[in-house]
Parts: sequence; structure tokens; C-alpha cells
Amino acid sequence: MFFLRLVIYILIISLPLTTFARYERIDRGNLGDDMVEEFSIPVLFGVEFDDLVPDFGDSRGGGTRTHEGQDMRALKGAPIVSPTEAVVIKTGTGSSAGKYVYTANPGGETFRYMHLDYIADLSPGDRLDVGDFIGTVGDTGNAPDGIYHLHFEVRDENNKPTDPYERFDPTGFTTKQKMLFLKDIFSDISDDEEYAEFLVENFTDEFMMALDKKYKLPNALEEVLDDSGVVNQVEALAELTKLITTLPQAISVQLESGDQGPLVALLQLYLIYTGEGAARDRLLQVGPTGYFGSLTEEALIEYQAEYLKINNKGVFDAKTKQAMLKRKLDKLYLN
Repeated sequence: MFFLRLVIYILIISLPLTTFARYERIDRGNLGDDMVEEFSIPVLFGVEFDDLVPDFGDSRGGGTRTHEGQDMRALKGAPIVSPTEAVVIKTGTGSSAGKYVYTANPGGETFRYMHLDYIADLSPGDRLDVGDFIGTVGDTGNAPDGIYHLHFEVRDENNKPTDPYERFDPTGFTTKQKMLFLKDIFSDISDDEEYAEFLVENFTDEFMMALDKKYKLPNALEEVLDDSGVVNQVEALAELTKLITTLPQAISVQLESGDQGPLVALLQLYLIYTGEGAARDRLLQVGPTGYFGSLTEEALIEYQAEYLKINNKGVFDAKTKQAMLKRKLDKLYLN
């Protein structure tokens, strides 16, 4: 009995030197003492802040435990990136977590990424910048089959889980940042063409916006975008945007409720394709009729208030015309 107790004691005191040794060897020195108060959602495409349902602390396992992170439903294969500077602690596969990555983060925090389908080429001690590749969304571990999501945890310096949802930046990464991050992702992915096809097929709008801004993309993505006709679509849309931008210039008279004719139709087209809102949506349903009725008046009032910051009570006059011509259009509202 004494011998058995001695063996158990030796095993216990040796655990910090074996199982947890590499945690202690991770150099957090350059990460800083202050935690990052706000950071972007780590799933790069397909998850917006408004899509998230806060579930930290929810009951799990029939009430035997609580949920210690934030789940993010996404397409299988969607890329996951580090939202802060970090150092890789460990990667691996567990029966519950599935494929996972743990990182050390500023302020003594630890981030955990679980249920991954693919883990990036990472090793303990690797330094990560914001946007560096973590892996892809999956359903490994105890995630229900086909329920693809990232389980994301934030733990403080005492290993206590905290709610990530409260710290997500609602604006997320910019399009320019996302395209810059793709360089690291494609340097890791083995089949560039297949992954480029997956991204373009499922996140077309993101890449149309990047093309419109003329951002540099990985070669594999540029080839797929060209072959799929997306490049031609972007070029055609740019020409259409230029045309619609000039419509107010062609309206040579003041327009108000009761007027009708082709100039009213031009104003209606402009309102439909350059703005959004409830009144605009109602005008979209009837289309450019050429009659300046209540729908057009309400849509113009909405547009003047939202985009031009003027209050002209739904009259198209010289002030409204000049403000429209000065506005720089980022996109057309086609739906």
C-alpha cells in the first residue's frame, strides 16, 4: 500500500513538468499585460455580428454543465483567423473539442478554437499576428454531425471562462484586411484552386467588393474569379454605377408631388439603386412609373435625411441635385 501511494504521489508532482510543461515554456513576454478590449469575429467569411446568438453560460449536458464559449455557425471550410496578436500554446484532437487550437493572448488570456475541420500548420511557440490562419470551421469532436460551427472560448489569466460575445467588434474586419489575410491562408492550403473555388462560390459578394476596390488577391483566387465571370460582372457593375451616378445631372427641372414624365422616372431609378430603407423598398416594388406620387415623395424624404442630411420635404430641387452629385457611391442596391 505504501508503494502504491508513493507511485501516485510521484505521478501527481511530475504532472506540471510533463503534461503542462510546454504551457510554462510559452513566451508571453511580447504580448503585453493589457487584454484586447474589443476584437473582430475570428471566422473570416460568412459570420456577421448580427448573426450571432449569445450562448455563453447556457445549460449543456442536460444541466450538468454550462457553455463556456460562443458558438458561431458557419460553412464547413470557412477560414478562422486570430483576432489578436497571439502565441500558439498547443494544437491537437480531443474527443470533446475535436480538432482544436489554443493560443496565448495579451493580458494573460487564452483563446480556444474547437471543432475545427482543418488545423493550420502551427506549432507551440509560433507567434501570430492579427489575421494569421488558425484553421477552418468543422464539426469534429462532440459537435452534432453536419452542424458546422466554431466554438470559441476566452479564458482569463486564472483560466476562468469569460463571455466573448461582449467583446466582439460589430464592424468586424474590413474587406481590405480580409484580402490581406488570405495571403497567409493560401500559403497553408494545399489545394489552392479547390479552396479558391469554395470561397468564390460561397462568398461572391466579398470578392466582388475587393475587385471593385482593386485589392490584391492570391493568384488562385484571381484565376477563379476571372474564369467564373465575376470579374466581368464587377466591370459591368462599375459602368452601371457611373451611369446611375450621373442621373441627377440629367434632371433639369424641379420635381415634386404630382409631376410625371421621364425625368420623374430617372429620379425614381436613382432613389431605387442608390439608397435603402423602408420607403425605398416600397418604391422598388412598383418600379420607375414616371409618376411622382406619395411613394416617390416618401422615398425622397428618406433619402434626403439618410444620405444628404438635408430636409427638403420630398422636393427635388437644386440643393438636392447638388448634394446627390457630390455623394460618392460605394455600391448599388440591387435588391
